[in-house]
Amino acid sequence: MRTYPECIPCILQASLNAGRLAQAEEGKLWQALKEAAAVSAKWEKEEPPIALGAAVARILRERLGEGDPFSPAKREGNMKLLALYPELKARVHAASDPLDEALHLAAAANALDLGVYREIDFVKTLERALSSPKGRWDLPELKQRLTQARRILYLADNAGEIVADRILIEELLELGKEVILAVRAGPILNDVTLADLAEVDLPKEVKVITTGSDLPGVFLPLCSPEFRQEFAGAELVVSKGMGNFEGLSAERGPIFFLLQAKCFPVAKEAGVEVGQLVLLGPREGAKKGHGKQG
Repeated sequence: MRTYPECIPCILQASLNAGRLAQAEEGKLWQALKEAAAVSAKWEKEEPPIALGAAVARILRERLGEGDPFSPAKREGNMKLLALYPELKARVHAASDPLDEALHLAAAANALDLGVYREIDFVKTLERALSSPKGRWDLPELKQRLTQARRILYLADNAGEIVADRILIEELLELGKEVILAVRAGPILNDVTLADLAEVDLPKEVKVITTGSDLPGVFLPLCSPEFRQEFAGAELVVSKGMGNFEGLSAERGPIFFLLQAKCFPVAKEAGVEVGQLVLLGPREGAKKGHGKQG
């Protein structure tokens, strides 16, 4: 996915939010944002926005130091969604098509994104997202692929949202699939890391790995060789969220993107309206990318 004009203020706003949450000293935050703006001003639109996010994240780490300012918000999101888990699980079981409903729930939970929204009421935001219309919804294609695939690589996105992912993963396990869950290698925004999974109580059958990167999305050139090997060998990939879509939309392979299109650039690239829920299967015209580098 190329960088749109809207991507630049979005990345800078997310950087400001992170700095404020970290209670960064004003002078350091000012300098970090000035440098981030300078890098953004020179950015080429043909490059993916996730790569710009990587450049800006490096500046923030250098100027503001390491840490996880979103940790309290991530824990709150996990706790709020875990409290809803029995209700959400029952909703899926009662559906005429439990897999479709689990996909719907996981896509709606992608609304729980502090990279886009400065503050979130996790419960009300999920309720609103569940009533959002579906845009592109390639369910027949996914079901057909599932008949052939045994090993599924599931790319996680945000905390809170991961509880809905757990429900979808449980459905995949019931179908007899092996699931490998990939999370970020370090803290960035409210994206899920290994530390955030401890309280989510994933099924023990799920193998958990990291992308080898702390970007808020999978961008294969900056992922670890170990992750790229898993990605290249996956029989089916479920890619959650807009950041993963930004980094992987040009990749060829059995990739299904599952998300809410929360901004114009992603909505345009996915061929839907802003706010719609998306299940987008392998894209014609995508090119073999960076999956086997390293």
